[in-house]
Amino acid sequence: MFRSVSKTGIRPIEIGRKLVRSIDAGRATGADGRTTAPNVFSIHLNENDRSTFGDLEKPLITELVDAAKQYVADEGFSLVGDIAVSLVTDATMKAGKCEVRASVSASSGLSGSASSSLREADRSSAVSPAPAAPPATSIPTAAPSVPVAPVTPPTVATPSIPSVPIPAAAPLDKRAALVLGDGTRVAVKLGVMSIGRSAESSLSLNDTNVSRRHAEIRSRGEGVRSEWFLRDVGSTNGTMLNGVKISGDQKLKNGDALMFGGTSARFEVS
Repeated sequence: MFRSVSKTGIRPIEIGRKLVRSIDAGRATGADGRTTAPNVFSIHLNENDRSTFGDLEKPLITELVDAAKQYVADEGFSLVGDIAVSLVTDATMKAGKCEVRASVSASSGLSGSASSSLREADRSSAVSPAPAAPPATSIPTAAPSVPVAPVTPPTVATPSIPSVPIPAAAPLDKRAALVLGDGTRVAVKLGVMSIGRSAESSLSLNDTNVSRRHAEIRSRGEGVRSEWFLRDVGSTNGTMLNGVKISGDQKLKNGDALMFGGTSARFEVS
């Protein structure tokens, strides 16, 4: 998604990952059960790192807004205002580092930022009143016919059906995540999650012991029946599950320890 800007400065994909993590860290669930995510993001960089973007700063901001929009939509989060992203020059930041500060604001206009309206059209649509019925037309009454005694059908006893208590609704879905060794938490979506050193991977690992295409995590089933399976895709150094090198699909359980080359991770399901 993100274009490479500089081999020495901070990579746009790293900023994108921190932006997504700040959405997860700043989300809040209200009494109505809806989860509201932050919509205003300021990205703090030192002057040299920011200068590497040059004319690409505005396209980068636009891509970050689109990435946040897509993630919020995929997770089903609500927003109180438009998404806004801005880059901030911060002398306290070290070279190659950035910090994403997230907040919630109903009016998200930031100087030098790009914003995109994500408010869903959940306003009640106006319903046109039904047309008034035409006035009744007077119809001449026909001559009365000879009355016929009504036939009463035999009464059939209806068996009583005992009321059955409705069980409480089960959770709609399960959430899975990989927690990396440095504490970074990465959501594992339904479908296929590719893992490798390539920037095109769903989870790109900066580890020379990791192959460009190293492993995959695939989901099966939906809702509470969701399951996740780990597969090595021909990596050089292999993939370990709880200390054992895997071959073929291996079902993942909460708390499993994974190793991709020299990078460790823990699988969690909630």
